[in-house]
This record gives sequence, structure tokens and C-alpha cells, in this order.
Amino acid sequence: MLLKELYNRGPKLYPEKVAIIDGDRRFTYRQWSKRHNQFANALQALGLKKGDVLGVLLKNGAEYMDALAATAKTGVILGGINFRLNTEGVRGILEDLGCRVLLVDHEYADMIGSLRPQVPFLETCISVGCIKEGMVEYESLLQQYPTTEPEVPTREDDPDLIVYTSGTTGVPKGCVTTRKNTMVRVSGIALEGNLNPEDRYMNVFPIFHVGVNITQTIVFVGGTNVFMRDWDVREFCRLVQEEKINKTTLAPVFLNFIINFPDLAKYDLSSLEYVRYGAAPMPTELLKRAYKILPNCEYFQALGSSETFGMTGFSQKDHRDALTGSPEAEEKLASCGRQLYFCITRVVNEDGRDVKPGEVGEIITQGANIMRGYWNKPEETSEKIKDGWLHSGDLATLDEEGYIYIVDRKNNMIITGGENVYPAQVEAALLQIPQIDEAAVLGVPDEKWGESVKAIVKVKDGEALTYEKIMDLCKDKMANYARPKSVDFVNELPHLATGKVDRVTLKNRYCCH
Repeated sequence: MLLKELYNRGPKLYPEKVAIIDGDRRFTYRQWSKRHNQFANALQALGLKKGDVLGVLLKNGAEYMDALAATAKTGVILGGINFRLNTEGVRGILEDLGCRVLLVDHEYADMIGSLRPQVPFLETCISVGCIKEGMVEYESLLQQYPTTEPEVPTREDDPDLIVYTSGTTGVPKGCVTTRKNTMVRVSGIALEGNLNPEDRYMNVFPIFHVGVNITQTIVFVGGTNVFMRDWDVREFCRLVQEEKINKTTLAPVFLNFIINFPDLAKYDLSSLEYVRYGAAPMPTELLKRAYKILPNCEYFQALGSSETFGMTGFSQKDHRDALTGSPEAEEKLASCGRQLYFCITRVVNEDGRDVKPGEVGEIITQGANIMRGYWNKPEETSEKIKDGWLHSGDLATLDEEGYIYIVDRKNNMIITGGENVYPAQVEAALLQIPQIDEAAVLGVPDEKWGESVKAIVKVKDGEALTYEKIMDLCKDKMANYARPKSVDFVNELPHLATGKVDRVTLKNRYCCH
């Protein structure tokens, strides 16, 4: 199936069904088809050909959907830009993409205007939600072009998207997704979540990241995509109640906001029946509370990355068995599951051999969901993908049933006095302390030990903790060398748009000064 047909299924099968809810705007599949065909014709008129790049600096919404469909139908590659980057970060991505045309949200139009002299290759900027001097206004542009679909031959190995990594370990890299990659990912997501035309899916994750594949899946099955531009727990609850949202994707930090929202009881969230989560570990106690507070809801955990979308999954049945079974069964909640559809996932040692249960190794994966490579970075690509296997950088163990347990990222590991300490394990232990809301652990320079373990902790509202109290509560949870040697208490931890803790910011703050 050609990728463009993903965007034609809805108009053919469900023309009067609402495809998009974006604030007070609603578009049926028929209306949306006309809009994105107009934009496809506009891109061609602007000189973009198959293989060219359209830069997109937008928050979630209808125009992003237009861009996804229009690029699929013209063979243009969509390059999504993280709107949370600073000016220099956005300039770096624009230079990496080399895009001649940019679709830009009204919130960032001034920033792009100031950057124009530094990016002379950027010929045309299309503004969404505002009229800006030197830019083409989006709605006016659409009205100039026909609603018929342009005829452009494409193949499954043509590039579809450039999805940038979140930059947790440094400068973001552009992951090139082919049209086949996209269709395989979409098929897997539909199977995992039993997605269907009746679904009303809340898009919380930003579409510039791998959340885009979930958005595409809802289009594929003929469901309704509902968009949040910015995270707000009250707005989330309102939309679930008023729009009868039944499925969504959340980072653990967002689920934590919902479960601890003081006004939660004022909203009817009974329509919510499925939450897909990922991006960060889910504390077991948070998941158990969510299961009680949202009893109609099933949960699915996915482990993946910008390079893969998904590698492993902990299914709805896995969650039910763990949350309602024996204490031994509950231990499975620490797992990220087993390999997903359409890929092979292994845990291997440094010699590339499968580890035995309990041994630590690196997760590697192979399949049609894997990116083609990094945009403009052949050396980094060859380091990441070796003999067809993508090396994730995630350290893990597995059990006799094939369930995989994340230990940590390779590059997060702390070596203190010759001992290996995995921050994720220390964080998991800290999050068992009832007063702690969030925690991040990293290694900081130490003259005696090389590195020492530092914890940055956010305490729940109304609670109080001291370093001594944390050490007392931790003494039975981890080895002495793994216990934090220092703790900083903060009001908030920095987060990336995906919900992950921003470790680069923390490392710059604590390791470089």
C-alpha cells in the first residue's frame, strides 16, 4: 500500500466523519482531503519536488496534518522541528535540513524573521495563524490552488519524514523514515492498541517527534485525531469529558499530573479506555494508583526511540496480570515487555552474543520499522546500524520468558571508585519514597572517586525531606556505593517536549560548573 493511500482511506470510506478536532475547528475527512490536496499543489507551485524538504515548525494541529498528507502525496520529505528549541537550536536544524520552504506557527514567526539573514537558503516562509511581513499566509495560499490530488509516482523506499532525536545525549540528529517504515509502524500501532474507526485519540505528544506515527495510525484506521497545542492537565480533563476521548498517549510525568490533579473528581474521564505510555520509566506505585482511579482504562507500555519508534511492548494483558495477580507477577511491572510486531529485539553482550537471563547487555533490534539512517550523517549511521542491527544504547537484562528490563543508557552509566552505577536503578529506588514526586540521578566529577552519584529531587507539595532522611530510607534499597553522595532539592525538573527529563540541561548545570 502506498503511503498516500493512508491519507485517502478516510475520505473514501468515512467522508463525513470528523477527522480532526483542533480547538474550535473541526474538519471531516472530505474537508480535510480538499485542504491537504490544496497544500500539496501549493508545495509544487513553490518549486518543491520529490526528495526536497519542507521544514515544519508548528505545534500540534490541523496544519501539521495538512503537511503530513501533502508531503506524502508529492514525495516531499517533511522535516519536523522541535518548537521548544532556542533560536540557535532552530537555526541548527534549519541548516541541517537545508529546506527552502518552512511552515511556521504564529508563535515562532518573529524568531524565524530574525533568523532569515542567517539562513539565506530559506526562500519561502508560510505563516500559520498570523499575517507577517515577508511571509505567505497559509489560508490565503490554500485558496489559490485546486483540491485535486497531484500525480507524483513514489516508491516505498522513498524518504517520508525526518524526525529529530530529542537531544538527551547531545546535538539532535535527524532520523530518516522511509514510506515503508511509516506503513510498518502504523500497522504495528494499530494492532497493539486495537485501534478502529470509533476511536477518538488525544494527541498530547508533539507531532514533530515519533508521536507522529500514532497520529498517522488514527488516520489509517479512520478515527478522529484530537489535538492539544500545549500540555495543561485541566484542559486534558475537559477535552476527555467533552469530546469523549477513549484513547491517548502519555508520558509518565503527564499521568502523574492527572492522578494528582486536585480537581480530578470534577471531571468525567470514564470514556478513557486506553493509555499508551513511554518516553520514561513508569513508577510502579503511580501505575497502581492510576489503575484504581481510572478503572476503565487499559495500559500499554512501549520502549522505542526516534530511530525505531518501537522495540518492545508491555501489553494490556501483561498489565492486567501484573496489577491483579501475585506479588511475583507484579514484579513484571519493572519490565518494558517483549519484542513488538515486525521487529526482532535481542539483548547482547560486547561480543554480539545473546545474554543469559540476569546478565546485562545492550538492546539491539532489526526490522522494517528501523530508520534508513541519520540525515547528512553517514558515519553516525554506520556506528548506529551494524550488519542490519540497530544498537539502541540501552543496557538491559531479560528473564526466562523473554521480558526485558532496562538497566540504563550506556552513556548515563556512572563509574564511581571502579563500580558501575546505573542512574535508572537509583531513580527507581528513590521514587519508592512516598514523599518524592520526581528524581533524576547523574554522575558528577569527584577528585577521590572519579565520579560521585548526585540526585536532583522534586518533593511532593506539602511534604518535606532532608538528605539524611533520604539516605536512611535508601539504605536497604541499594548498595552503599550507589547511594547519592549529594542531593539537590528543586521545585521542578527540566523536561523535553517528549516528557523525558532533560539530562543535557542537568549535566550542564551540575557537571560543568
